[in-house]
Amino acid sequence: MTRVKISAAILFLLVGISAFSSIWVNHRCDNMLKEINTIYELAEKGDKKSAQNYARKINADWESFREKASVLLKYDRLIEIDRLCSRIVQLTENEGEEMNAELAELRDMLEMLKSGETPLLNSVF
Repeated sequence: MTRVKISAAILFLLVGISAFSSIWVNHRCDNMLKEINTIYELAEKGDKKSAQNYARKINADWESFREKASVLLKYDRLIEIDRLCSRIVQLTENEGEEMNAELAELRDMLEMLKSGETPLLNSVF
């Protein structure tokens, strides 16, 4: 009976870690998606200085997130987003014309990361 209790405790622990990590990843991705929308709006208004500040902020948020998320997520899923975040900072500082395309790609990558971490019945079984 002790083995069953220990096995059940381990199973509940794994399910709890999985649920927590899913909620955490979704929350962080939602915050970064809001920042991307803010960068879009600021760039359209012509407020380059604020867009640069938000680009730096999203890059710092990503660096903080990536350090912890690399334990939970596959590293190859994080590398492309890492490249895009640093590229966004460079494009906002140099007023690059490709910024909207890079922001759209970053948004898509974050949404894929978010949806990949949402536990669904078909992704579990």
